[in-house]
Amino acid sequence: MILEVVLILVVLHLLLRPLLLAWQFSRPLRRPLSGRTPADWGAAYEDVEFAGRDGAPLRGWYIPSRNGAAVVLLHGHGGNRLSVAFHAATLSRAGYGVLLFDLRAHGQSGGRPFSRGVRGVDDALAAVTWLSHRRDVQARIGVLGISVSGMLALQAAARNVFIRAVVADGPLLGTIDDLPPPRGWFERLWRFPRERGYQRAIDWFAPGPRPPANMQALARLGGRPVLLISTGRGLEQRLTRHFFAAAQEPKTLYEIPDATHATGWVVAPEAYERQMLDFFGRALAVESDPDDAPANAPADEAPLDDALPAPNGPRPVDERTVSALTAMMMTFTIAPVVFVALLAPFQLLWAKTPRLPERWPGMALLAELALLLGGMVLRDAASMAAYRWIGRAPRGSTHLLAGPKTFLKSVGPRVRCDAPVSARAYRAILLLPMLLLGVLPGVVGVLIGSWLLLIWGMFLIVGCSGDLVTLWAIRGLPGTTPVRSHPTYPGCEVLAPDSLGALPSR
Repeated sequence: MILEVVLILVVLHLLLRPLLLAWQFSRPLRRPLSGRTPADWGAAYEDVEFAGRDGAPLRGWYIPSRNGAAVVLLHGHGGNRLSVAFHAATLSRAGYGVLLFDLRAHGQSGGRPFSRGVRGVDDALAAVTWLSHRRDVQARIGVLGISVSGMLALQAAARNVFIRAVVADGPLLGTIDDLPPPRGWFERLWRFPRERGYQRAIDWFAPGPRPPANMQALARLGGRPVLLISTGRGLEQRLTRHFFAAAQEPKTLYEIPDATHATGWVVAPEAYERQMLDFFGRALAVESDPDDAPANAPADEAPLDDALPAPNGPRPVDERTVSALTAMMMTFTIAPVVFVALLAPFQLLWAKTPRLPERWPGMALLAELALLLGGMVLRDAASMAAYRWIGRAPRGSTHLLAGPKTFLKSVGPRVRCDAPVSARAYRAILLLPMLLLGVLPGVVGVLIGSWLLLIWGMFLIVGCSGDLVTLWAIRGLPGTTPVRSHPTYPGCEVLAPDSLGALPSR
């Protein structure tokens, strides 16, 4: 019996998981744009829109160039143009023109489904074409891509000689032929077959021609500079080194040991910034002093970075959020899972259905409703206490948002904190109310046969679903990353690395 169950689980993992992941990849959840714009880091910008080859509208921002060079920034899967705000701010301060836009099926851009095939490469090339017609850009264009867009950047550079330099941060494989030689039986029998199934499922959900392998694209760059960025461990490191071996000189490999996938700029922002600026400075022939205005600029023309004052307080450099509709959908998904996870063992152990007492059922129902409402109040109180003791947030920085508008956007009343905390502390703050007031009473109710505790636990876990949605939104962030709860959507703002300096160490 146990062997049969194990075999069924293995088959489901091999077949269903790649299908589900491929569906999510081809139909990404749109991350909403908040009110942040390049003006928040003092840069003047333009709203732009151009079309992909199939006519899909692609929308973004352009920060004009002051040094004759410009860079197209391509964010990773599931993000939007604000996901590369750190890169845009760094490059724009150095005088580069920056075009950052939402990939198809992301943010405010059209197009469906998302494609990592030729259609996605065509979108990147459309951005390069748009940029090449700018009068402030003197045919010195670079492309920087994150994760899947690292692959798109390499493929685009292989097809367009006007791309003078390319940076790929954590590039994904173009085809299954990009995989490095397997190591050991685990990769031969499990990891690589699963990856092949995942790639085929993506092609099924997002049909269309695939570009060649990255190994072939790198060989066709014709000696143009390439910078490959990677974590310092695991399959990503092996894959990036595999690409690096196929690239021609001049080439640079930058590994960040403490980073997870595509978070090097969060872990080592100063080194990352220096590496990026040095690379584009050499590749695009930019003068060593990027703060100088271009030679043909009027003497009295003010630098664009000085167009708006710099903001005060902790500086957001990215955000990880989900839309209100997505949050609602995830909540509706969480609820039946919670009910099954607690009701099923309750039924198996006690063979009875939770019901109200026979005497005074109306009063019992009102008492239960009062207890549940009291539980929601306790949840908010626990969140405030967690911010104070786990996050070391100063007094007065936490507050409760309530009302119909907040309910629609945040899946219920939420406690917000204006002070920065580490991502590790933020996860603990989000988990504490659910574990303490939901999971613990629910499990105890199952063990002792108390339907009151069972219903209490299920209600509080579902009531904390907004916190679970937020946890999902910030997945992958390194624990030391400074964050702050987002003022509008479930999720957080990612702050500048020095934002935790004033807080007590943990």
